[in-house]
Amino acid sequence: MSPHRWIRETVSERWRRARHFVVHNMLHADDPPHRLALGVAIGMFVTFTPTIGFQMGLVVFFAWMLRANKVVGVPLVWISNPATLVPIYWFCYKVGATVIRSEAVNAQWWRGWAHPPAAWMPKVEFYWTRFIAIAWPLWVGGCVVGLVTGYPSYLSVYYVVRRYRMRRWGSLTRPMAAESPSPRGNPD
Repeated sequence: MSPHRWIRETVSERWRRARHFVVHNMLHADDPPHRLALGVAIGMFVTFTPTIGFQMGLVVFFAWMLRANKVVGVPLVWISNPATLVPIYWFCYKVGATVIRSEAVNAQWWRGWAHPPAAWMPKVEFYWTRFIAIAWPLWVGGCVVGLVTGYPSYLSVYYVVRRYRMRRWGSLTRPMAAESPSPRGNPD
């Protein structure tokens, strides 16, 4: 089998599985559209927070606290994986630095890491201040990007699930249901 064909078949199979997951687990879940959409919104929000290693647990916790669907939010945190981590968090850092109006780190800031102080306490302070210089804008940017992606995700999932279920429910109704007599036998 050629590498091109193998890649095409692998990608095709993964898209088929993802589609099956969405159609089966989301659209046919025994939850109202609000709970499903809220689970997706929570997953999108947590995806952009710098909490690698804790993201799935955070999604389950927040979904439990807000009574959202836990299953649909967890796979969304896989968006921030080792391959996408740097671009996602760099973007979130830039957004956060813009929001809090702090100066973004530059090459001189990075070169400063090579020359920490020799004494123990100044070294701790050195690393702490450098950590905060990145962590605060990253958290702010992650929350902003998470909210900006979570809200439209909620709206789109809510309306897609609602519309799909209404269509499916309509196709499952008996054709003569509107003309059937009332339970009491009265025509009204």
